[in-house]
Amino acid sequence: MAVVEFAKLALEVGFPPGVFNVVTGIGSEIGRDLVRHPKTRLVTHTGSTPAGQQIIADSAEWVTDLILELGGNAPFIVMDDADIDKAVDAAITARFYNCGQVCTCNERLYLQEGIYDAFMERFIPKVKALTIGDQHSNPDIGPKVNKSELDHVKSLVDSAGKAGAKVETGGGCPAGKKFTKGFWFEPTVVTGVTNDMEIMREEIFGPVVPVMSFKTFDEVLAYANDCEFGLAAYFWTADLARVMRTIDELEFGEIYVNRGIGELPQGYHTGMKKSGLAGEDGKYGLENYLHKKTYYVNFS
Repeated sequence: MAVVEFAKLALEVGFPPGVFNVVTGIGSEIGRDLVRHPKTRLVTHTGSTPAGQQIIADSAEWVTDLILELGGNAPFIVMDDADIDKAVDAAITARFYNCGQVCTCNERLYLQEGIYDAFMERFIPKVKALTIGDQHSNPDIGPKVNKSELDHVKSLVDSAGKAGAKVETGGGCPAGKKFTKGFWFEPTVVTGVTNDMEIMREEIFGPVVPVMSFKTFDEVLAYANDCEFGLAAYFWTADLARVMRTIDELEFGEIYVNRGIGELPQGYHTGMKKSGLAGEDGKYGLENYLHKKTYYVNFS
């Protein structure tokens, strides 16, 4: 475990014993005991929204401070005046990076009608060209983390198909002997979706992207905000006025304009709605680790 090795390094560089501690075990057992303990002053957690909701409940007795970075369902919006080639490359990386297992990944792709065909003509071949394999072959796509996660991805694709959507490429486990062990799923593009489908409303967290067209700017803002989550969003346009409206009106804590995935350490990594509480990184993130006092002194 990486965190155990990090703890060893902390000792090597001179951290006094007991300052940095690692307790291993099942989060639902040991983690809950730590959250409920009266000496715990702050809990920071990155994970699913249900896990975060349980932490909120468990921390209630002692009103423990919380920093929660939870689920996401990032819209990737491309307007008809965008640089299509750059947007295509960014959409690929933002969806399929780490097999889509990143909370800020491109979860649902919205294309304005005027550029839909041109975008897809570039996008589909690049998705088909992505390689799948283990780390020794330096692939574009690795495996899902476990079977339950793989089953979740499969169920979303299957339910979309039953609701009338079309799988343009991928849609299942890759063929071949090397994929008989592990939790593999092909890079997948699904079209013909509507905004009320399960695949558009849940966090996929895998190498699958649903694609939907839209007509107007106001329409796509409404589509994007019609979501329980509010972590990250992507917006592509050459219109500064649209950018400013998007920053104001999109209900997401991080908005990437004309660029791909990846927050910066000096930025404030935070979510809205069911995507979390408080945030990390930057000066605002550091302030979440401080308790502030106000004091009044009179020497008269």
